[in-house]
Amino acid sequence: MLCISGIGLNCLSPLSHNFNLLLINYSLKNKIMGSVIDYIECPNCKQEASMDFYYKTGEEYVNCNSCGYYYSSTIINRDKKLSELTQDDWKINELKNPYGAYRLRVYNTVGYQCGSLENEEQYNYLKTANEVDVEIEFCSVSRLIDGEIVTEVIIDNGPKTDSAGFTAEDR
Repeated sequence: MLCISGIGLNCLSPLSHNFNLLLINYSLKNKIMGSVIDYIECPNCKQEASMDFYYKTGEEYVNCNSCGYYYSSTIINRDKKLSELTQDDWKINELKNPYGAYRLRVYNTVGYQCGSLENEEQYNYLKTANEVDVEIEFCSVSRLIDGEIVTEVIIDNGPKTDSAGFTAEDR
């Protein structure tokens, strides 16, 4: 549960747009921030997932880097005022049963690219493409299998100690 200025909000509810619009009006009136990132329980694997909620528009995004679950609620028609939006003006995308989640790091970068794999075909493509890409330092895929998160390291070409000070054994 996320509390902002005494207002309780459970942002994972896909049909919470009416309440979210009330919160948007409150945030615009009081000129508070436009986005809050929070960590919630993934509805698929029960691990930690990130949620990004945009107060000024009511849009929200949920990503789980453990299993690949994905949810987004975005405005389709941006020509309307927020108070004029109906359910038809929202696009809901949800990947309820993903194949997995990937983490990929390229040499000389500061972070990882993370994403969801919808099916085994995407997984096989990721493995094949990474095998020939010499710029890939690290790539792993985690999947929810029989209620447990299983991680497969596809490539680990990292240095003995990376830029963050971690050794190969720590990664």
